[in-house]
Amino acid sequence: MINLQAKALTIAQMKEAEARSNELGVSYAQLMENAGSACTAKIKELFPKLSTSSVVILCGKGNNGGDGLVIARKLENSAADITCIFCCGEPGTELSQKVYQQAAAISSIQFLDAKKEPMLCHFCLNQADLIIDCIFGTGFHGEVQGSAQPMIGTANKADAVRIAVDIPSGMNGDDGSCSISVFRADHTLALGALKPAHLLEDTQSVCGKIHTLDIGMPSEALEDSSSVKLLKWENLPALLPKRDPNANKGDFGKLLILAGRSGMGGAAMMATLSALRCGCGLTTLAAASSVINACFPHLMEAVTLSLAETKDGAVSSESLTLLSEHLSSSTAAVIGCGLGHDEHTEKLVRSLVKETQTPLVIDADGINCLAGDINIVQTAKAPIILTPHPKEFSRICGKSVAEIEADREQAASQFAQQYSVHLVLKGHATVIALPDGTVYQNTTGNAGMAKGGSGDVLAGMIGSFLAQGIAPEKAACLAVCLHGACGDQCAQRLSEYGILARDLIQEIPLLLRELEQNR
Repeated sequence: MINLQAKALTIAQMKEAEARSNELGVSYAQLMENAGSACTAKIKELFPKLSTSSVVILCGKGNNGGDGLVIARKLENSAADITCIFCCGEPGTELSQKVYQQAAAISSIQFLDAKKEPMLCHFCLNQADLIIDCIFGTGFHGEVQGSAQPMIGTANKADAVRIAVDIPSGMNGDDGSCSISVFRADHTLALGALKPAHLLEDTQSVCGKIHTLDIGMPSEALEDSSSVKLLKWENLPALLPKRDPNANKGDFGKLLILAGRSGMGGAAMMATLSALRCGCGLTTLAAASSVINACFPHLMEAVTLSLAETKDGAVSSESLTLLSEHLSSSTAAVIGCGLGHDEHTEKLVRSLVKETQTPLVIDADGINCLAGDINIVQTAKAPIILTPHPKEFSRICGKSVAEIEADREQAASQFAQQYSVHLVLKGHATVIALPDGTVYQNTTGNAGMAKGGSGDVLAGMIGSFLAQGIAPEKAACLAVCLHGACGDQCAQRLSEYGILARDLIQEIPLLLRELEQNR
């Protein structure tokens, strides 16, 4: 099993983790104190001008407000002046009341009630240099109401840096849904672990830059609360094997790529080039003859296998025997990139899944060819990695795209366990689900990668690592995270608008070099 940090915890899981921490000797009070200390340290790092700045902390009645009161106490000697605004009345929980008493003992901290003194509260917000949001935290759902609503509205318009503690007030921590009145942060300080909303692309404009803070929760408490793991760039050096200096090309695998039909040669070419860049010893592109003729000049390092072609430009099912022979001598295969879906390709894909003993990566049209009888994957004699996007996944799992997107991790995990496959559910925060129920969630990548060809590059990368003898779990995780990191590098250099799938391939060797140096 890959050793990764625990993933974003749902609100219920976070409560379980806090309760588990309490059982392990880190009390709720200590967690609040730790959270205040961690937030204070990060705030000082993010906002170094505190000594000459006015700080306003928006506090709710619950424990998120208690975190804000601890922050006020710990910032007391650092900021020019500090004002705590109670947006929903005075503290209402035992913990928040206790820390209020401690903060109230400091004469330099001003306390205001948004309901009783609205004009003064608005004035302070408009004069603030830094506004810290501690109103609702993770317990929020629905719409912001009462005196908190105008406070958030004024805070969002103020010429100040805005920092949210844990979750911006007005956002649901699980699904990312937002109230009309939601605090719009420049930075969000996630306490203990990320929450699902932090990983959603649509919430980035509300959360700003997200920082995960250690608040002293025992690792056992976090690990016991979620089986989903975050896949980060720093995890990758351990997944990349060291190459034997005395090896030859035969020691680094033999990959067969069945891809491409007339008009879709680019998919075949990008899958092949990305596989070559990821270090596979021998890579063969098997495609319709017209595709081979078009791609051949651009694939000097690859072997090509020209297959019989139908009148529509697809690979003919007559090629099954030839493909089976080549598969038997391959260490892995990629099937489906730009392959097309008709009776010929359907027969080919299904036959190869049932007969071959070679590990398979099945992508795009390869998945579509299985949609009519997905149970066939359970007859496979070797590991299978499926790499669908949500629409393709919908075709094979029987759920709508909306149902899938509502809980991607759960949908992927159920499918992977039911059909004993490794599933790479592509999209923002790509999910990798294993047959044993373990789920990884990727943290690299950006919206600029949402363009044709990006998935073909990923399929070739996974296939290359798989062919080199890397276990399916590690091959998928390594390729997905590296693929996203390539996209992030491209976005910095070219902008998210300007990224092409081919640009990702150029970044592969540069990032692999970085991984080798950090191994």
